[in-house]
Amino acid sequence: MVEEAAVESLVPSGTGVPLAGTRLLPVLPVLAPLLPDPGLRRGSVLSVSGAAGATSLLCCLVAAAMAEGSWAAAVGLPALGLEAAARLGVRLDHLALVPDPGGRWAEVVGVLVDSVDLVAVAPPGRCRPADARRLTARARERGAVMVVAGPAGRWPEAVDLRLEVGTPRWHGLGVGDGTLRQRSVTVRSSGRRAAARQRRVRLWLPAPDGGAGADGDGTTPLAGVPGGVGDGAQGGVPCGS
Repeated sequence: MVEEAAVESLVPSGTGVPLAGTRLLPVLPVLAPLLPDPGLRRGSVLSVSGAAGATSLLCCLVAAAMAEGSWAAAVGLPALGLEAAARLGVRLDHLALVPDPGGRWAEVVGVLVDSVDLVAVAPPGRCRPADARRLTARARERGAVMVVAGPAGRWPEAVDLRLEVGTPRWHGLGVGDGTLRQRSVTVRSSGRRAAARQRRVRLWLPAPDGGAGADGDGTTPLAGVPGGVGDGAQGGVPCGS
């Protein structure tokens, strides 16, 4: 069981100061076409799901804000590969990790939402509607961005933006030799209000250098209707693998 005091000790005081006056937290340029705003809106809740590459996408979402001084937290993500996460831009010295929060995971997330700019959480099962409403309201009040990872149905509240990673394709193998060097994925986004127009972007996750990059011409808007792309199962692989 993770005690509240132990969670608070993971994050120094004043962690939200660097970008506290901003309405939007920055994102990597390759992700910007997926968003309705030129950054992550404070107080919003996002979901990330899909095939292998979902954890890498989550790392990319927080990288730009961390580069400018924001702190992030990862709750319930024991398979997170720290070396690969660092190659994707995650500042390990600004990352609070709670791999196994136990049955009080919602309380742990609530404490971290009060303390850092970005909180990524993988609920261990279906979240109680009351907990989801409370955490959503708390993120909105505190101006934090919360990213929910995992299969559809675990988070009963509507999210502001859904990101779904499609089936990946690895590149680099020749005929009988070679090594896997980069992975191409299509990421689709949809959501509420300004995010209702569906979008998709082809990305390298990872690119040959271990980071993220645009695959081809990048973005292809979808002529969909408001609503959404259904979440698939979360990829259970570490970042960059």
